[in-house]
This record gives sequence, structure tokens and C-alpha cells, in this order.
Amino acid sequence: MLTIGEFSRISRVSTKTLRYYDQIGLLKPGFVSRDSGYRYYEVSQLRDMLLISRLKRYLFSLPEIAAVLAARDNSRLAELLQAKKEEFLRQIEDQRHLLLQMEQDIEKIERCENIMQANYLVKTVEIHPKTIYSLRRKMSVRDFEEAFGALCAGLEKKRLKPAGPFLSVYHDVEFNHECTDIEVGVEVAGGSGEQLRELAPGLCCFATHIGPYDDFTPCYTALMEWIEREGYVVAGPPFELYVKGCDDNVPPSEYVTEIYFPIKK
Repeated sequence: MLTIGEFSRISRVSTKTLRYYDQIGLLKPGFVSRDSGYRYYEVSQLRDMLLISRLKRYLFSLPEIAAVLAARDNSRLAELLQAKKEEFLRQIEDQRHLLLQMEQDIEKIERCENIMQANYLVKTVEIHPKTIYSLRRKMSVRDFEEAFGALCAGLEKKRLKPAGPFLSVYHDVEFNHECTDIEVGVEVAGGSGEQLRELAPGLCCFATHIGPYDDFTPCYTALMEWIEREGYVVAGPPFELYVKGCDDNVPPSEYVTEIYFPIKK
């Protein structure tokens, strides 16, 4: 067996950390002396320590690592690693998008342009009443995927066919990433019953955003500036039409979203 000091030296993990792992039940010593309270570890536990260190590098939480050690299930571990890999790939894509945006901002600054000035073409349109099938709930931005999944399941159950792009309506005056009154829906042809309603925003101004869903704020800003400049006021909740997105097998850089504000003089 190895003393805690020997185990620390070989595993390159401090004795303070080993005592903490013992305290939380992540890696308990193989033996603790009743007389001295000294901790002793089995040589085989070095492999467990290697796995803990590896999973920490993969950004697993300590409770997640504890579950892996308790299960000793390589199939489950492979599933968890695959999920973590996909998470990292999404983060890499996000970082690539940020780098591209930074390069564009640098080019604008070199041209003596305002990096927050976005060139959105704002138009007006009269939207006639349309029937939508929708779900409305308090949700966070992280819940969009689940909400649209439930929406599609409801469409299938009711045998309704989409007659236009999917949409989101933001009913709260204030926006909160963690809890906002959001309605997700889609235009349908005919039908009646629960979760079907008329969407009739009337006169709207709108602009088209091309790119990922992660930041529509510049487009919203351009619309509000136009509304103020042209002497209009907002006459209803804004909504987004997802003209082209993740279901169209295109990269996020090619997503097309139209953002609308109902307006009046």
C-alpha cells in the first residue's frame, strides 16, 4: 500500500486534494489507520486517480466523475464522452464565429466605421390574419429546442401540416434569458381546436438577419432605431420567422431569420 504522501507524489495530486476527494467520497483511501488516522491507498487506485484527472481535463464535474467511478460501465462512459465531445465541437464553432466577428470589427475600425453599425434594410408589410398552431409558456432561451420538439409532436398528433416557417412571439415587455413569456408556433392550413389561434399583427416593419441564432440584438436595434426615426410606435409583441435554419441542412452562417415589430403611428 502507499501512504498519502507517496500516492500524492506518484499521481501528482496534492494531499490536500486527496483529503478533499476522501471527504466527498470521490476517492476514498483503501485503508485508514484507527490509531494514527493515516490514509493508505492501493496501488490499483492510481488508475482511478488517472481517470479522475483525465475526466477533469474534459471538464466533467466532480459529481459526474463520481457517477462514472461508481458505475464502472465503459459503454456509459463512451456515451458521456461522445456527448462532451459534441459540446466541445459546438463551443469551437461558437469561438470560430466570434473570431470571424472580431476580424470584421477590426476591418470596420480600420475603415473608421462604427463596429456596432449594422446595415439592415428595414421594410414595412401588412400581414394579413393567419392561423397558427402554437405553444406558449415561460421558458429560458435554453428551452427552445425542447419547446419546438413539443410543438412538432403536437402537429403530428393533430395531423396538421405547416404552411409557413416556424416562429416565436415574445410577449413579455422585458426579456429575461432565464424566464420569458415566449410563444412558439407555425402557420397551418385550416383546422380548429385547442392551441390554434389567429395571428393578426397588421402593419409591421421587419428586417432580415443572416447568420446564427446567437445574437439578434443588432437587428432588433436597427428596427427600433427605424421605428423612432420614422415616427412609429410599437403596437404589439415582436416575433421572429425562421425562414431557413437548422432543419434545412445549411451551416449557421446561412440561417435566415426575419424579425418583425407590429407598428402604428
